[in-house]
Formats: sequence, structure tokens, C-alpha cells
Amino acid sequence: MEEEVLFKPKELFDKRLKKQYHDAAVEYFDELTKRTGTDPQANKKHVDEYLAAKAAADEMAKRSSSAHSRKVVAIVFMIICFVAGAISLVVAFVGEFKWVALLIGLLLIGGGVGLIFAMRKAKKTAAKLDEELKKLRAEEEKRLKICWDDMHAMNAAYDWNIPLVVMEKATPIIDLDPYFRPEKLAYLMDKFDFPEETDPNVSTVGVISGQIQGNPFILERVIQHEYAPKRYEGTLVITWTTYSYDSKGNRVSHTHSQTLHASVEHDAPYYDYDTRLIYGNEAAPHLHFSRRPTDAHKLDEKGKKKAIEAGAKRLAKLAEKTIASEHSFTPMNNDEFDVFFDATDRDNDVEFRLLFTPLAQKNMCELLEDPNPYGDDFIMVKDGKLTSVATLHSQNFDYSANPELFLNYDHAAAKRAFVDYCDKFIQSLFFDLAPILSIPLYQMHKSHEYIYGQTYRANVTSFEQEALANAMNPNSFYPKNADETLPLMLKAEKSTKMGRGDEVTIHAMSYKTTPMVDYVPVMGGDGRLHDVPVHWIKYDRVECNHSIGVTYAENATRESYNKLFSAGKFNKLLSGDKAQAHFERGLLAVYLGKVFSAQTDSEIESIFKS
Repeated sequence: MEEEVLFKPKELFDKRLKKQYHDAAVEYFDELTKRTGTDPQANKKHVDEYLAAKAAADEMAKRSSSAHSRKVVAIVFMIICFVAGAISLVVAFVGEFKWVALLIGLLLIGGGVGLIFAMRKAKKTAAKLDEELKKLRAEEEKRLKICWDDMHAMNAAYDWNIPLVVMEKATPIIDLDPYFRPEKLAYLMDKFDFPEETDPNVSTVGVISGQIQGNPFILERVIQHEYAPKRYEGTLVITWTTYSYDSKGNRVSHTHSQTLHASVEHDAPYYDYDTRLIYGNEAAPHLHFSRRPTDAHKLDEKGKKKAIEAGAKRLAKLAEKTIASEHSFTPMNNDEFDVFFDATDRDNDVEFRLLFTPLAQKNMCELLEDPNPYGDDFIMVKDGKLTSVATLHSQNFDYSANPELFLNYDHAAAKRAFVDYCDKFIQSLFFDLAPILSIPLYQMHKSHEYIYGQTYRANVTSFEQEALANAMNPNSFYPKNADETLPLMLKAEKSTKMGRGDEVTIHAMSYKTTPMVDYVPVMGGDGRLHDVPVHWIKYDRVECNHSIGVTYAENATRESYNKLFSAGKFNKLLSGDKAQAHFERGLLAVYLGKVFSAQTDSEIESIFKS
């Protein structure tokens, strides 16, 4: 199986791995069901009872709403009858006596009296139905609680990284880590020239790391910030009057209306999320190239043929144009690959051909041209020993695998949601890796043994430090006067080892917002200048530093952590107003409102051992 995984990734995924991943997710869920002692049949019975109780309550709610509507209608028409009847009686006796008005007035008054009884009846009915609805809602809540009780042990047992466990079980060749270790980061930095992110405008919100045949990769999701001009628009409606004379000499007025438009530009913050995979491999170490999607998967056979013919001519002209340059472009013998992969900026023809063998070209074309599941949706950049891949499908996918995504009162629905998430997670991650896996040389070139001999500056990588900080409640980090509707940029700036963990300085940046108005003079159709108001927001940067602690709790699970937390084991440690803790994937981050020390780390270790 390993040979097939390495050399024909898409074909194997479609024919075998997709089902294996799905079956592994089903198996994991079923094993978890047995381990927690959850009874699916009993839960199904209780869910059916809950749904029946909910349906009865919803039906009663409709009847109650209808009764209240009848009561309101009766009150409205009662008032109308009394008011109209009184007016008719007044009209009947004012001036000459009017029998018709008197008769209408009496009928309306009588109708109003009748509506009083109808209103009272509707009110009584509504009150009775409300009481019955209250009982039915109570029964509904009772039945729902029973369902949640059925699933309590299972909901408590969900842990972080479950899809990674499922994926690794089905495809051992893809070795995934529980978290991004300093050793892996040092390996990437020392051997593959991986740059650690220091840009204060980029903050890591999630990271997955692993290796393929000893060659490391990380999948990182970041939030990016920039301060750039923003266009604001405003309008003002003006009116004016002109006069003319008709054929008879009469002066006639004409009213005119016009909407004036104005705009201004002021700087404002922009935020964007980006997910990319970075892979280290020493194969073709001097090669650099980039490629962007060519949408080959959107073409039919006729469209592909036409695109290849036109592309081949374009590439031939490019080869002729660059023949005397330092990095001349030499087309491959495969126009289909060259046109659709479109890496025309490659700078080492020998290494490019070494990397993209006929099999690699075939694999890549299958990946690019088949719309299932994603088609050509990826940017790929090779920069020496590092290759990065950014796919469109990953930009909006939640890779957090947060256990709260799986919580449910209905075992059958939970299973569907759990397996569906695992299927989507694994498929998405696999096809982030697919452009890498499609190149056999990458997997054939096994990394030489790396011995981690240096002392890394922190016990936990800055990637994990930032990801954990971003997962915590932001209320502890917002600078004074910051607009809390805006995203918060958190950056791990300084780290000091404290026992097994780190004391980390988190730089928090946001903006104070102030509504402003500019008045822009605009010439109107009346021949006058008018000040058009343009509303805009003034953004003043606000920032501050916070100290958090990040440490290891490798043998802990979400379930064991939650039990310790519920038992009050962290109460003494988290005694400040804004103090908080966040646990995931064997890592714990704490905000204490004070410096995190080796003594604090020792206290945390003792809590987990208790």
C-alpha cells in the first residue's frame, strides 16, 4: 500500500483511501461508544420521545399563538366599534336628527359589547393553552435532559486531534504530531532554512505538523493584518425650485431634486485569514518556481485541447524570448503538463525535470484536471528546500477539530456529524498534501537522520504559543479603549523557559474607533456648492503586553482536564479577575495576571498528577 500511496496518491484516494478513512472514522466512533458505555438504542428511544414531546409543544405553541391573535383582533375591533359607534351617535343628534346614523351607532356599540365577550373568551382560552404549553415545554426539557444524560460520557470523552488519529491509522505513511514540537521547528529551521514568523502583523491561530518519510511539514493558519486606505461614500439630497411661464403668461413653479455623491479616503485596518502547508525536502535544493491555478478542471475535452494548443504556442514564444537569458525557459515534452501546471518562472531546468518525471507529470495532470474533489485550486511555490502549498478549499475549513464540534444529545446525529467532519477534515488535509505526494522524488528522497543537539529558546514553539493565546478568551487581552468588535492581533514576542513550560510575552494590538464626518463641497444642479456629509471611522492604534504561561500536560486528556477543573483544582491558581486557562492537545495555556514562574509550572504539574 505504501508504494501506491507514494506514487499514485489521487488514484489511490479515489479507489481505496477515501473509504478506508471513512471506515476508520466509523470504527473510532463505535469504539468510543463502547468505551464510554453509551447505549445507542436507549438514546434513540429517548430522542424519539423528546422529538414527540417537542412536536406536541410546538403544536400547542401554534394554538396558543392563534388564541392570542384572536384576543388581539377582538380588542382592536372592539375599540373600532366603540369609537365608530360613538361618532355615529354624535352625528345622529347633531343638526337634523338622522335615524340611519342612530341605527348604525347602536349596531356598532352592540358589536363592541359582543366583542368584549369574544375577547374574554379568547383571553381565557389563551391562558389555558399557555398553561398547557408550559407543562409541555417542561416535559420537552425533561426529555431533552435525559438525552443529554445518555450522551454525557461520550461528549466528555471527545478529545482534540481525533481526525489526525483516524487519518494516521488509515495512512501510516503520513505521520502526524499531537503538537508542533520545538525539535521539529529546529529541524525545519536548521536543515531546510525555514523562517520563523516574526512579522507583528501575522499571528498563528492554528498549526498541524507531521512528516512524510522523515521529511517535515506544517499546516499553518494565520490571521494577517494591514493598515491601508479605505473609501467612504456619502450622499445628500437637495431640492430647488425654478419658474417658467405658460402660453397664457401664468407663472409656473418647478421643483427639482438631485442626490449628490461624495467620497473620501482614510486608512483603516484590514484582516484576512490564510492557511498554507510548508514542506521541507532536500530534493532539488536549488530549484525555485511558483504556479497559480489555471482552472483546468473547469474545461471540457474540447476546451482542454484548445487551451493546450494556445498555451503551447505561448510557451514556445517564451522559450525563444528567454533563450539568451540567465534562466532560460525550456518547455517539457508534455504540453498538457507545461500549460496547466504553468511554472514558467522555474530557474533550474535540470532540477525541475528531475522533480517532475513522467509519473509526476501524470499525477499532477490528474490532480489539476479532475474536478473531484477540488480540481486545480492550489498555489504552489518551491523556494529551495521548502515547498509551500495554499489551497482554496482549506481557506474556509476549520482544522481545529475542537471537541465541542461533536457534542450532541442524539447518538445517531452525533455519529453522522462526527464521521462527516472526519471525512471532510481528512480529505481536505490529504489534498493539501496531494501536490507534494504527486512528486515521487519527494517521497523517495528520505531525510538523513537529524539529531536535535541545540538548545531551543523555548520549551513550546512560538506557533503553538500564539495558537493557544488566540484560542483563549480575548477579553483578557484587549488594550484599553479597544473596539472589541474588531479582531485582536496577538503576537508571541518574548519567551523565557520556566520549568517544563514558558513565560510568554503576548503583544496585543487593536484599534480605538471614533465616528467622524467630513463635509465635501459638491456642485449641485442649482448652481450652488453643497457640503455633502461623508461618515467615516477613525482608527487609533492601541496596544499592550500581557504575560501568559504555556506548558505541557502530555498525559492529560480533555476529559481528565475538565474533571480537574470542575473539581476546583485550578481555583487557587486562577484567582485573578481575568485569570483563565485553556487546554488542548496536551498543552495548557494560563493567563494569571502575573508572571508565570517555574514554581507555577510545578504547581500545574502537581495538579495533573493529583
